[in-house]
Amino acid sequence: MKKTLLLLIGIAGLAFTACRHPKKLSRNTFPATDTSKVAAHRDTTSAEERNAFITNMLKGIRSNKIDFNTFSGRMKLAFETESKSHNNLTATIRMKKDSIIWVSVSAPIIDEVIRAVITPDSLKLYNRLDKQLILRSMADAEQVLNIPFDFKTLQDILIGNPIYLTDSVYGLVKTPSVISFSCADARFISLFNVFADDYSLQQSKVMDADSTVANKRSCELTYGDYANVASRKFPTVRRIFIEEKNVTKVALDFTRYDFDVPLSFPFNSPSGYKRM
Repeated sequence: MKKTLLLLIGIAGLAFTACRHPKKLSRNTFPATDTSKVAAHRDTTSAEERNAFITNMLKGIRSNKIDFNTFSGRMKLAFETESKSHNNLTATIRMKKDSIIWVSVSAPIIDEVIRAVITPDSLKLYNRLDKQLILRSMADAEQVLNIPFDFKTLQDILIGNPIYLTDSVYGLVKTPSVISFSCADARFISLFNVFADDYSLQQSKVMDADSTVANKRSCELTYGDYANVASRKFPTVRRIFIEEKNVTKVALDFTRYDFDVPLSFPFNSPSGYKRM
């Protein structure tokens, strides 16, 4: 789907083709809540009360937005498509807000296999297994990885902020524990589940708004195991389902997360690598 798919999938996928003996991921590793099946009575309050509730809800969701200057995280990474499945990978992410995303993906025994630096304008990546070097403008990066994205959306996905949240709320459903609703803009329909007590994200799903698209695309994200880090509610567990022609599943389990610490973003172009 346009500008929502996770760049990390493409980065890691470049290395996974050389990994051996993949372990199939169980489907129940990636729980998916269908927001259309939440057991509740639809809101029957007046339009004025409903609008006031939505205004307060959106304010609460946005107050949970994770702000930062820098972020450093380490995670366990699992990746599954119809043709391949890989566990036991490790990814390290460093970010400077609105400026740079640095990613290193490692596999058992062979250590680092991919390193990438992404900025709003450029992509630099090397693949140690295939000795490939990729240097591209962001305008050309979609063709390299076959994944459409933009820098801000990627940054929000990695840090755990909502994507494509708008003021055009409809389909509101309230339960004592979860509030479900939809948002719309010209390109996408977005569905959200948030916890009723503090408006933290439980799940979101973004779909093409154009129903005539031949292969309608969607990206579903589930958030869990929140940690309170310097007054930030940080979801340490993520499950991502991406569906177009096929389904891609990603599990991200953060084992370390630090905010606003000094960081470096090393990237030295290896000599002798094939320029792609």
